[in-house]
Amino acid sequence: MESPSVTSVVLLACGSFNPITNMHLRLFELARDHLEDTGQYKVVSGLISPVGDGYKKKGLIEASHRREMARLATENSDWITVDSWESLQPEWVETVAVIRHHNEKLLETQQNCDEMDTVKYTKKRRIENRYEASSHQKRRDGPKVMLLCGADVLESFGVPNLWKQEDIDEIVGGYGLVCITRTGNDPHKFINKSDVLWKHRRNIHLVHEWVTNDISATHMRRALRRRQSVRYLLPDAVVSYIQQNDLYSAESEQKNADVVLAPLQRYLEASSNCIHTHISGGIKEINKMPTSLCGTWDTISNVNFEGYMIALGISPCLRKIALKLKLRKVIEQQGDQFIIKTLSPLKSYTLSFRVGQELEEFTQGLDNRHIKSLVTWEGNKLVCEQSGEKKNRGWTHWIEDNKLHLELYCEGEVCKQVFKKNVSE
Repeated sequence: MESPSVTSVVLLACGSFNPITNMHLRLFELARDHLEDTGQYKVVSGLISPVGDGYKKKGLIEASHRREMARLATENSDWITVDSWESLQPEWVETVAVIRHHNEKLLETQQNCDEMDTVKYTKKRRIENRYEASSHQKRRDGPKVMLLCGADVLESFGVPNLWKQEDIDEIVGGYGLVCITRTGNDPHKFINKSDVLWKHRRNIHLVHEWVTNDISATHMRRALRRRQSVRYLLPDAVVSYIQQNDLYSAESEQKNADVVLAPLQRYLEASSNCIHTHISGGIKEINKMPTSLCGTWDTISNVNFEGYMIALGISPCLRKIALKLKLRKVIEQQGDQFIIKTLSPLKSYTLSFRVGQELEEFTQGLDNRHIKSLVTWEGNKLVCEQSGEKKNRGWTHWIEDNKLHLELYCEGEVCKQVFKKNVSE
């Protein structure tokens, strides 16, 4: 007989699943093993909820295909199923709303079971049917919904304007998070740097993946559009479905390329449309989008990077490692909204910002400081002024001779980097 102190859990994974991979399925198995090993939880089911077409992510194929591939991938599982509610919504639905939807369904199911018990045993049990999501009230005797994700989702909580802070608070504090980590990730450090995650740290279950698996949907799409084999990386039924429907091509990868991602678009709509910003008590006009910086860029030169790192106070050991790394920039530019990813084998950093709007930034993986950043256009250059512990700090991006130039400066030290566009990406 199951102990009354054991909590029943439904694991919910939200995402693009574009396409679903064997790694997506492994997340469920790893999470179940970890939770049940604690002796406090019993995982009763797993739900895959593909995002709807309204998410507008670049390369996102139709929800009907992604939903069917997920169904095929789970048809032999006795506990993981696919739910279509989110993918059928005409507009993008925030993750917290998806979790609420499934929690309410569980409450309704539990209430119906209780009512049947009342008729069968002629005795009535007390039913707590008042529920308010914002107060984080949950039934103690019913299943608990937990969001299942990878470390990339946990770190995306720190991307400005991508998540509402109140949504993070509700997801982690009210429901719970099971995060599958990998070698190279440091989720404990990320949680420690975030006040809202630290507050709910006991509701975050970190599961380390000891058997390294670097399968990603992005890599799968690249292989598929190049007509390379993906067998044993995706379920066989999914591979067959992709081939039968001729999914994933160079054309499909460009879908939504010029459209703002739904969470950012919603943020922009809620923000002021004013193109002026207050700077040092005055007004500075913002000149919008003189050139496009978007694309994947690889380093071809990096001058005085060590001097810049010394100015930031980075340790000699880390400087020595960083100087050997080849950096890659991936820039997404949609209107005056930017996402700039700096990628390296050691650490990656993502910055999301809107031109002319100040943001609070945490330079994780660099010098790990809290700063305020403001990005503006000055002619054809994208200029960032950063204020914080270090003086005269910032950077400038621009295109010249079909190359991406970046100047990083801090306390008199200037690092000049040049990147060449990677046409194969």
